[in-house]
Amino acid sequence: MTHDTQDLFLKGLEFFCNFFEQSTSPEGPRFEQLKIERKVSPALLKAPTGGYRGGPGDQLSIEVAEDANTLAATKVMPDGMLYYDVADGVNVKGRTLSEISAALGESLKEDYLNPVVSVNLADAQSQRFWTLGQVKRPGAYPIQKPTTLIDAISQAGGMFGGQVDSRGDTQETVDLDRSILIRDGDVLPVDFRSLIQNGDMKQNVYVQAGDYIYLPSVQNKAVYLLGEVSTPGPVYLNETPTLLSALASAGGTKKDAVVSKALIIRGSMSSPKVATININDVARGKIGDAALQAGDIVWVPRSAWTNMKSYVEAVVVTAAQAVAVSEGIGILGEVGSAGVTINAGN
Repeated sequence: MTHDTQDLFLKGLEFFCNFFEQSTSPEGPRFEQLKIERKVSPALLKAPTGGYRGGPGDQLSIEVAEDANTLAATKVMPDGMLYYDVADGVNVKGRTLSEISAALGESLKEDYLNPVVSVNLADAQSQRFWTLGQVKRPGAYPIQKPTTLIDAISQAGGMFGGQVDSRGDTQETVDLDRSILIRDGDVLPVDFRSLIQNGDMKQNVYVQAGDYIYLPSVQNKAVYLLGEVSTPGPVYLNETPTLLSALASAGGTKKDAVVSKALIIRGSMSSPKVATININDVARGKIGDAALQAGDIVWVPRSAWTNMKSYVEAVVVTAAQAVAVSEGIGILGEVGSAGVTINAGN
C-alpha cells in the first residue's frame, strides 16, 4: 500500500467512524406541545365595589365635626384595632371608611353630643399590590380605587422600552410569555402578550390586595431546578447548560425522587413544550443529555404521575410560584424556598 493510498484509507476510516458515532449516538428527549386550557373568569374583569376597606398599617385622618382640636392622624394597629381620642378600641379591619366613621361616632357618644366623625384615608398600607421585574419603579402600590392590570403596570412607570438592534429592529426586554400575576397562592391565567401587544381587554383583570405582578427579563439566563432536588431554585451556568450539568449544580436529586418521570418544561405558561425524561437513562448514556434553554424548568417529582396534561397543568402553576419566589417575591410562602411539591395527577 502506497503512502497516498494509506492516507486515503485512514481518512475514509476516520470519516466512517465519525459517521457511525453520530448515527448511533443516543437521541435527547422529544418535546410535546401542550395547551393549558385556563381562561380568565368574567368575574375578574368587574370592578370591585364598596370603596376602600381598612386594615393594619393604614393611616387615617380623623376629626369630630366642628371641633378642630380633634383632628388627628391615627394608624391602624397590626391586629386591626384603631384607637382614637377617648373612644374604645374599634376593630376596623375590612370596614369601609363610612363604617369606621359610624363605629367611632357610636363609641364617642358618651363624650360628645351627637358626634359626627370624619374619616379619610391618609396613607394606604393594607390594600397593596406588588409590581416587580422589568418595570421602571418596582415596588408596592396602594389600591385606593379600582385598578386594572394595565393601571398597575402604569403606576410602576410602565415596562422598560425595547432596545433597537443594528438592523433597526426593536428587541423585547420583557418576557411576556413568562409574565405572571399571582393571587392567593395561585397563578391567574392572564395572557400578558395578548393584553400588552394585542390590546386584548379580556385579559385586563382588576388587581386585588396582595397581588404580585412579575415581569421577567428576556435576558434572564437561568434554568430552574424544582421539586425533589437537593437545592431547588435557579441555576446560572456560563456555558450552554445540559440536564446533567444543571442537576449537578443543584446538588442532584433527593432520595425519594421519581427520576423516571422528570419533566422539562419550556416556553410560555399557556402553551408549553414538555419532555418526559428518565434521569438515570441519561446518566447511563441510554439517551442523550438534554441541552437546556434559558427559562427552562426541570421538574423532578416525588410521586409518579400517569396523565401528563393534567399533571403539567398543576406543575406549571406551582413552578411559576417557585420561580417568583426565587426571583424575589418571598412573601408568597416560605421566604427563600423554591422547594415545592404537588400531588400526582391521575
